[in-house]
Amino acid sequence: MSILQRLASRAASPVLRTKQNMPMFNEEWKMSFSAQEKPVSPWHDVPLLATGGQTFNYVNEIPIATRAKMEIATKLENNPIKQDIKKGKLRFFTYGDIPFNYGCLPQTWEDPAVAVPECGNAAGDNDPLDVVVLGDERLEMGAVVPVRALGVLAMIDEGETDWKVVVLPDTEKYDGIRTLKQVRDIEELNQKLAEVVHWFRYYKTTDGKPENSFGFNSEFQDENYAMKVIEEAYEQYEALKSGKAENPKKLWLA
Repeated sequence: MSILQRLASRAASPVLRTKQNMPMFNEEWKMSFSAQEKPVSPWHDVPLLATGGQTFNYVNEIPIATRAKMEIATKLENNPIKQDIKKGKLRFFTYGDIPFNYGCLPQTWEDPAVAVPECGNAAGDNDPLDVVVLGDERLEMGAVVPVRALGVLAMIDEGETDWKVVVLPDTEKYDGIRTLKQVRDIEELNQKLAEVVHWFRYYKTTDGKPENSFGFNSEFQDENYAMKVIEEAYEQYEALKSGKAENPKKLWLA
């Protein structure tokens, strides 16, 4: 029995509320999450599997066509969404607006102590698994929606493995799309795949950094390989939570 089959009994699609403590683009700004008026973590308290056990819960951190680099703050209590800060400044994408909704899968983690052979033995980036939504519909920051995993891109970012799982929302519009081949058969979505590779290869170059590289000759791996990556990231997350994996950067684990 696979890990995801064992998780089916815990599958759920929680109804969360979000709250911002002040206007955005301030170093102290944050978006907090709650359920039934109690604080919750979008990383730890949202199940990996959505209701029904056939799709994944996805947490949207960055809405399409925006530039602020938002992310779940893994070191802060209850893991609010915060704007990334580099060298004392709020981080914005200088390459342009991000061309897709971008976020993560809860209850996953890329272990920085585990080398990934497919990525030249670069280890994990110490974050939840990143997710790219291929559809063009805008998702609000903090939205938690069920998605289907259809492929994965093996990115190497500044010497770290940084998997990018590509998904589509589990909606009527995309009903019937279950494989990467089916995605490629739809011209609009196939073009989006190329756009994803282009964005991640070049988006840091306008900050004076080199192009990012990729495993597998920059090719997306299919839905089965994506499932393998997700299962491994869940196993690594469970090891982190249980104390079996080291936590040298003191990520907040509830």
